[in-house]
Amino acid sequence: MAGERSPAQLPPAKRRKKSSPTTTSSTTIHSLTDDLLLRIFLRLPSLATLVRAALACRPWCRAVASSPAFRRRFRELHPAPLLGLFFGPPTAVQDPLLPAFPSFVPARRRDRDLGAALRGGDFFLTSIQEHPDKAHSWDILDCRGGYVLLCNGDQFSAQAMAVVNPLARQSQRFFDDSPKDASEGCRGTPVERSACLLCSDEDPTSFRVVALTHDESRVRATVFSSDTGEWKIHPWVDVPGRPRRSKVWLLNGNMQSNGFLYWVYKNHKYIITLNTATMRFSVEELPQFLKNRCCSFDVGETNSGERCIVYAVDFTIGVMLRRTDSDGVEKWMLYRATPLDTQLDGVLRKLKGNYNELLVVAVRDGFAYLATSKNVYDPQNPSWFLSLCLETMKLENLFQRPYNSGGHPYVMAWPPCLVRNYGRLALEDGT
Repeated sequence: MAGERSPAQLPPAKRRKKSSPTTTSSTTIHSLTDDLLLRIFLRLPSLATLVRAALACRPWCRAVASSPAFRRRFRELHPAPLLGLFFGPPTAVQDPLLPAFPSFVPARRRDRDLGAALRGGDFFLTSIQEHPDKAHSWDILDCRGGYVLLCNGDQFSAQAMAVVNPLARQSQRFFDDSPKDASEGCRGTPVERSACLLCSDEDPTSFRVVALTHDESRVRATVFSSDTGEWKIHPWVDVPGRPRRSKVWLLNGNMQSNGFLYWVYKNHKYIITLNTATMRFSVEELPQFLKNRCCSFDVGETNSGERCIVYAVDFTIGVMLRRTDSDGVEKWMLYRATPLDTQLDGVLRKLKGNYNELLVVAVRDGFAYLATSKNVYDPQNPSWFLSLCLETMKLENLFQRPYNSGGHPYVMAWPPCLVRNYGRLALEDGT
């Protein structure tokens, strides 16, 4: 038939497309430069998300670990997230044979990556609960830099103190309690205060523990270093203003901010400061706002890292900063005082009527952690725990539980694998 091709005929040849004079190579995610990759990482919503992304491959991990400038910028844009609060045992550890252990309450967060971090961690601290040579009673002393400082109920046993990282399973360090020589040369009866934990953002594998001892009129610091594994005893220092007829004249607190540790006199007249960089003590009069024994306060940092005191009177929160007065003297001065009645009405609604004051539980990295309270303890109305952003003064509800012991916020810290310098990573990877 006309128009039909004979089976013997070959089909017409297809016209070949002209090739481009230059061949373009495909671009993949591995083609990104470190600078561009880190700019993308800055847009991630939280530290937990960054950790999951950076650990996807070694080049990404190296990019984050080798850039202190990136880590500083990320901290400025994304405050370290709160994972929850540790609380001491319901009653003080009195008999090491009786089980007593800190508890952990997670903060309510909708971030999936934060949830994954919580599920993957050991926040029940099973690694030390199961220790065969330790009494099954532990008290929590401090919580900083992703580590938890604990003391065993049997303080006379060897290595009665422990530092644990709940996010790194089976990561703990046991060491002896402060040496008995710390009380040598004391006047009268020595009194030990709770130890404090000091950590470094840029060296997360290293920590120090500072213990304070006081006698009738002097104080002495004793410091444990994880680098040396030993305690160092510093000299006795005379301090003024000790209350008369009182053997225990310092409150048992562990307030700290940017390397400065603080202890308040029991009569609420003075506050002792220890600069841990120079190991020098100083004493100054407590600000008038804080001399009221009904005033709850703690020392911490603003979101910019500046030292601050946050106090609560009824439902009003005040913030004090270090400033220089007209005489050129640096002191604590009031920065702002904000009533939170309206916000509490919105957060707690009708439940607000069950409480008549706020307590400052802790201050960390630009956030104050608060608890509702009533002058007369009522077991039917457990406290509500809240977080307050010191920059915006915005209140957020966290959870409800009885509050009869100190609370220690656990803020997610940078894992060591993302903080080491590039050289160490290269050596470990063999590249």
